[in-house]
Order: sequence, then structure tokens, then C-alpha cells
Amino acid sequence: MARINPAYLDPRLQIFDDEDWALLRQSDALIFNIDYPLGMAAYHLFSQVSTATERTLGVYILGKAATLNGRVGDVMIPNVVYDEHSRNSYLFRNCFTAQDVAPFLSFGTVFDNQKAVTVRGTFLQNRDFMHVFYEEGYTDIEMEAGPYLSGIYEDIYPRRYPTNEIVNLFINAPYDIGLIHYASDTPISKRQTLLSKSMSYFGVDATYATSVAVLRRILSQEVTRLKTEKKVLPIQPAMAAEHNGAQTPKKRAKASA
Repeated sequence: MARINPAYLDPRLQIFDDEDWALLRQSDALIFNIDYPLGMAAYHLFSQVSTATERTLGVYILGKAATLNGRVGDVMIPNVVYDEHSRNSYLFRNCFTAQDVAPFLSFGTVFDNQKAVTVRGTFLQNRDFMHVFYEEGYTDIEMEAGPYLSGIYEDIYPRRYPTNEIVNLFINAPYDIGLIHYASDTPISKRQTLLSKSMSYFGVDATYATSVAVLRRILSQEVTRLKTEKKVLPIQPAMAAEHNGAQTPKKRAKASA
């Protein structure tokens, strides 16, 4: 993140002053993007990444989904996910709310506090299934959130994720968990079903709005972390000498070179 040049960023990401950008240039954090995993591939990829990294600062999941109560181009922000793979119901604190996305969305509507269901495949569903989901309060149908949350569970706790349980990730999650879906189809609508309509402008609008919300969150969290760690770090002797006007050994060596 230290290599980010604010001059090249979308204007909607220009949310810091010069001091904050200078602080961000000292960041040692890395944005790692997993592009388009399918189903359980999300679990395996995240598991490998999380075990290979020393510290995770946030996990942000962005993708398209079917909506049972909205239109193409709307945005869903769930805080409950039922996973058909593990048969777990995951409860978590989603770091995003409607206010994080709505200012950047020109056409669609943002629904937060939703319930999502992770299915094994889109073509394994039918209209009867959809109505059962809807009657149980599930309005967001997709394929990756459950496996990602299973991977997050194993990253938080030193054991295999459970099966057929209600799993609470509220308590011990040490980092941000963010989940946003934009609606690509309306499977129980008689007018629009899966792939029956191009997302066109509405898809572009929702994709950019949700992407901006995720990036703003990542940048803001990193600036906050750097400010917090800067406050708690003790002043080293060399730094104290520099503040008093004396040259540090490093500077003297540089001057004599």
C-alpha cells in the first residue's frame, strides 16, 4: 500500500489530507486480491493465504448474487449466511452498512442486514427452492460467502470448522469482515430469470459503487492502524537525539560519504 499514488486514484477515494497520505506511504500492508473463486475454491485459496501470512488486517468479499427481494443492480449487505457446504449458519458483524455504498450508487437500492444463502451451484436451484429460502427470510443467493467464512473460522480458531451448527464470528474476530453483493439476476421473477437480462449500466453502477466502498474501508482502516501504532511506539534514543537537533549515526555516515 506504500506504493499507492493518490494522483492516480478515483476521486471518490480522495478521502485523506496530505498528512494521512504521507503516513500511508510508510505502510507495510499488502492488498491481496483473490479474483473470481468458485464455491469451495474460495475456502481453499483463503486457507492457503491465511496460513502463509503473519497477520490479517481484514477480509472483504465482493461479488454478484441473485436477489429475491430486489432488482438487477441493487446491493445486498448480509450479516447472516447459511452455507450449504458445511450446513452452518454464520453470524458475523459486517463492517459495511447501506451508508457506505448508497452515496456512490446512482440507480440501485442498498439493502443491509440481509440473510444470504451459499448454494453449491446456480443450476441446482429451482423456483420451489427459491420460495423456501424467501419464506425463511433469505434474500441473497450466491456461491462463495459460506466457504470464505469457513476459512475465516479456521483462521480465528485453531481447529476445523464445524458442521450443521450456528457459528458466531462476532466475538473473537480480530479483524474486519466485510461482505457485499450486487444483484445480477432475480430468479423468482417471472420477467427476469438467471442470465435472461444483461446487467448493462446497472451492473456497472453497482460494481463501481461497491468497489469504491471496499477500497475506502481498506484505506481508512490502514490509516487508523498506522496512527494507532505510531502513538504507542516508544521514542527510540536515535529519534530522541534527532528531535534535540543532534545528528544520528546514520546521518553522520551519510554526510561523510
